[in-house]
Amino acid sequence: MPTLTGILIIIGAIVVIVLPLKIAAAALGAKRTGFFWCLLALIGASILHGLGTIVPVIGTLVAFLLSAMAFAGILGTGFLRGVGIALLYMIFFAILLFLLSALGIGTLGVMHVFPPHWRNIWVT
Repeated sequence: MPTLTGILIIIGAIVVIVLPLKIAAAALGAKRTGFFWCLLALIGASILHGLGTIVPVIGTLVAFLLSAMAFAGILGTGFLRGVGIALLYMIFFAILLFLLSALGIGTLGVMHVFPPHWRNIWVT
């Protein structure tokens, strides 16, 4: 049975992942900027991104464009705004991860919790 702490960590992680998309979608004027719409857009973009990486040679570009199409379709905006949402999401998410790491909340911030012999698994 999951503990309350585990459930709160999962909910917090989902909020941290969706929040930058909500900000990016609102900044570019998407029609649907609700939490669950943004969560659905992230799930759709992740699936299409995974399918796009199958393409040889230019898979990264195809995956990015497919993700932008998912953002545009689900959030109710045009393709170019979908590309903008995808770019802003990456920028906002990188800034948020940097801030969380600077506050000691990221993966390096919790390293002091583990026993010293476990640290060799992640830190070389």
